[in-house]
Order: sequence, then C-alpha cells, then structure tokens
Amino acid sequence: MRINKKSIIIVVSCYVIWGIHPAYWNLLIGVNSMFILCTRIIFALAFTVALLFFTGRMDALKKILKDKMTMRYLIPSAVIITLNWGVFIWAVNAGHVLDCSLGYFISPLASFLLGVIVFKEKYTSLQLAAAVLAFTGLLISVITFGSFPYVSLFIATSFAAYGVIKKKAAADALAGIAAETLITSPVMLVIAIVFLNDSIRALNITDLLLLIFGGAVTAAPLILYSRSVNDIPFNIVGFFQYISPSLQLIYGIISGERPSAPQFVSFIFIGLALIVFSIALTRAARMEKTAAYRK
Repeated sequence: MRINKKSIIIVVSCYVIWGIHPAYWNLLIGVNSMFILCTRIIFALAFTVALLFFTGRMDALKKILKDKMTMRYLIPSAVIITLNWGVFIWAVNAGHVLDCSLGYFISPLASFLLGVIVFKEKYTSLQLAAAVLAFTGLLISVITFGSFPYVSLFIATSFAAYGVIKKKAAADALAGIAAETLITSPVMLVIAIVFLNDSIRALNITDLLLLIFGGAVTAAPLILYSRSVNDIPFNIVGFFQYISPSLQLIYGIISGERPSAPQFVSFIFIGLALIVFSIALTRAARMEKTAAYRK
C-alpha cells in the first residue's frame, strides 16, 4: 500500500497533540476527574457538530446515524474511547503521567499485533522480535517486582482496540467523532448535572474556558487519527504513536515524577522494541520503493 506524505503529516500532528495532553489537563488538576470527562465529551460533541454545520456537512452525520452497519462499530468504539479518556484523566491528575506514557509506548506494539490478527497484515521477523521484546519487559517487571501495570496495559489495549474498530467502521472522520460523542453525551450530561453539581458550582471562569476549549483539544486529534487510520496500514499507524508517549514521558519527568523500578525495566525493553520495529519499517519501505522502481 502506497503511503502519501499528507497522511504521514496528519498522523504525526495527531500524536504531537496527544503528547501534550497531560500538560493541558493538569491545568484542571483541582477539578473532579469525572466532571472533566463529562464536559470533555459534551464540548467535543459541540465542537464537531459546529464544524459540520459551518462546513455544510450535517448530512454526513445523519447518514452515519442511519447506517446500522456503521453504528454497530461506532457504539462500542464510543464506549471504549470514553473509558480510555476517563482512566487517562484520572491518571494524569493523580500523578501517574509515566503510567500513561508507558501505556502509549506499549500501544503501537498492541496495534501491530491486532493488525496482524484482525486485518491479516503481513509481518517480518524483526517486527515479531519487537513485540517479543516488549512482552518480555512487561513479564520481567511483573515477575521480578510483583508490579502489574494495570493502568498502562488498559490504556494500551483500549486505544489499540479503538483503532481496530475505527478502521473497520471506515466512517467519515469528522462525522464519525460527532456520532461517537453524541452516543455518550446524554449519559455524561446526566452524570454531570445529577451527581456532580458541586463541581459545576465550584467552577471559576478560567476552569470553564479550559473545559470548553477542551472539546477542541479532544476532538481535533481524534479527527486527524480517524483520517489517517483509513489511509495508512494499521501497524504503521501504531508505530508513529511513539511520538505521543515520548512527549508524555518528558512532561512526566519535568513534573517531578521518577520511573519506578518496574517502569524503568519496561521502558528499556519497550525502547529496544521500538528501535527494532523502526528498523523493520525502514527496511520494508526501502523494499517497497525498490520494487516500485523496478516496475
């Protein structure tokens, strides 16, 4: 499959935005994590619907909502990404940015494995070796230190699963995100009003503006991701994801977190895995370019 430069720029931009997310959500550290999740989804819906309206594409959303086959994928994807966001926000505001970073380091390899299993994408021995290295690092961490990385593994597997479902849905990027947030927004609105009204009353103008703008911060990278996942092989999309956890790792360390012994072991092995995986992708790209030239 030929990969154009525009798709690469889109997916890289997506992961850069995700990489700086912890810094943004930390600005709301005094706000209830569940309330942040609720408003994140509600304002993401408002942002995407506004974009559809002003670009004259509301029909795209209506078409998706009427398409039972597409909704069969978007309903579970909406639930999965909501859970992913919830755990991420809680982890960031509880001082576990490095756990999030580790999770997103693992996710590219989870995406690679799901690409092979679900989409029957071909793999090389080097790519398989990269997956084995990452798994070994996690296994050593669990056996030696008795520390199971629940948060990291949940973030990794939930996001990889979300990517698989989104690729299968093959929905319009913007309308698809609007549909997903529309699915979960009613529940989030009820939770915010009924159970979290104290959080509403405690808001100041700065928090309110950050929450409102959080809709765009949430939706923009998802739109870019949905756009790229339909144009690039799933295992390569996963590879570019290393940009996000690298930025999160830097932010976590700057914020004063230090890797624990289990995290340190996992980071080393996953770092080696990503190096091997990078070499494998570089070789594959060169072979494809050579084959195209010979034709």
